[in-house]
Amino acid sequence: MFGSLVVIYPTPYKGGELVLRHEGHEWKIDAKVLTASRISPSLAYIAFCSDVEHEVLKVTTGRSVTVTYDLYLVDPPWKFGAPTVTRNTEYASNFQATLQELLKSPEFLPEGGMLGFGLANHYPFTFETDLRKMASRLKGGDAYVYRACRELKLQPSLQVIYDDRRGSVDDDGIMLDEIVKNIPYDYGSHSCGSALVEGLGGVPVNKGEDFDPEYNEDFITWISPLNDLNELEATSIAYEKQEFSVYFNPCIIARIAAACDRVLVD
Repeated sequence: MFGSLVVIYPTPYKGGELVLRHEGHEWKIDAKVLTASRISPSLAYIAFCSDVEHEVLKVTTGRSVTVTYDLYLVDPPWKFGAPTVTRNTEYASNFQATLQELLKSPEFLPEGGMLGFGLANHYPFTFETDLRKMASRLKGGDAYVYRACRELKLQPSLQVIYDDRRGSVDDDGIMLDEIVKNIPYDYGSHSCGSALVEGLGGVPVNKGEDFDPEYNEDFITWISPLNDLNELEATSIAYEKQEFSVYFNPCIIARIAAACDRVLVD
């Protein structure tokens, strides 16, 4: 499920406004005002993504009749990398132009590295999600970022970063290109890191600004930070009468070549 569609019938009532909230913004929709202005009876409708908080205010008189549809992603015939949003938007072009200028600078990641982008939108991630397929279904700013990185030959991909307790800082994590559930816990090292790295080929990375050079194999320069919109619990551990959980967080990772090896795209 990625969103909802609400259809409002033109019945007489007072109150019952629909309030939407997202990223500090709030909108109030009074459907009865919209339908009352029509000459012939009409329905009002509104659709919104699942990460938008919504509330229906109290109906004080009359009856409000609404029908709510849950919107789900399906598996239509699609080609990997096919556009899912309009290309020539101001946001997309500005982001791509800015990133392109950074790549031209020999001072920007001179030895190469990885750029990290926390996802700005909520998605229906499960333990069965194929990250490669989900990459073609990104929306909004996430889709712009992914497309810009592809067009600049940065080989973007969706990755998941798991918590890890082996490192010396809170920002230590393990990066994988697949979602894994019920990871074996190593009671000797007090972490799941051994199973992720040695058994599944995970790569120790940083989840934030802190960096432990003795632990992290690769450093990620985070352009937008990880957030808890799509965070899922991978496994729950009970140890010495204490319980804690290991979480993973999906993100976009783009790989940058060293300055001397970059192939710049005009």
